[in-house]
Amino acid sequence: MASKRLKDLVASGKLTLHHCDVAAMPLEDNSVDKVFHCNCYYFWPDLRKGGAEIHRVMKPGGLMVTTLNLSRIAAAGKRNVFSGENWHPDAYMAALRDSGFTHVRMEDKQDKDATYQVIFATASKCN
Repeated sequence: MASKRLKDLVASGKLTLHHCDVAAMPLEDNSVDKVFHCNCYYFWPDLRKGGAEIHRVMKPGGLMVTTLNLSRIAAAGKRNVFSGENWHPDAYMAALRDSGFTHVRMEDKQDKDATYQVIFATASKCN
């Protein structure tokens, strides 16, 4: 879906998309300016491994952003759709902090159809 929606940015070289295991990304250390992922951290088997790997590939000062719809995720969590408690944003945010990210915060955003949440984190100066 992202390849189709963002084909012009990919073609221009401004954007590179990777579909890979978050705990073992095929990228060099300190090679990525920004990371965006959507609707996925709650499926990761180990939040800390995922957070550490994202931090490893990011340049110091880089921005990591993820989006989610907390009300839908919480409803799925109550139905035991996810294994464990990884779906809680606080668990993911703690894993990001433990991995070396700073300025970790979650904000509510509104578009014309719904309210959703955005988690922001900054890669620390020392990877």
